[in-house]
Amino acid sequence: MDKLPDHIVRFDVVRVEYGKKKMCQCLNPHYEIDYQNRLVYCNDCGAVVDPLEALSEIARHYERIEAQTKELLEQRRLIANYHPRRVVLKELEKQYIRAEHNKLDPTCPHCHRPFPLAELLNVSWCNSEFAKRMEAPNE
Repeated sequence: MDKLPDHIVRFDVVRVEYGKKKMCQCLNPHYEIDYQNRLVYCNDCGAVVDPLEALSEIARHYERIEAQTKELLEQRRLIANYHPRRVVLKELEKQYIRAEHNKLDPTCPHCHRPFPLAELLNVSWCNSEFAKRMEAPNE
């Protein structure tokens, strides 16, 4: 080997850079999985995230997912228990409690005269759709 080779082999096909920061610096990232290309993206900053890093982040912050799940379950419970009539009654109750401190009575929406709220316990109830049909002229 007295002579240098004519063809020099280069090793610059791949370089490793250890000094760079992670592309995604988000504190609470929201991930999107590209199943076709097997990639994970950060929805907040748009960076490509290593799938193992995304999985590790999710595992480290399981409390956030648990809190979101609890919040969704509470919303589901509220929606399941939502009844428009009850909302009106709750609002009337709030108004009555405020008015009771000042010794106020509600007024009739038609004649505008005050009446004791207890009188509502003695009224009859009817189906409003049926009442409308009964009042409508026969065609």
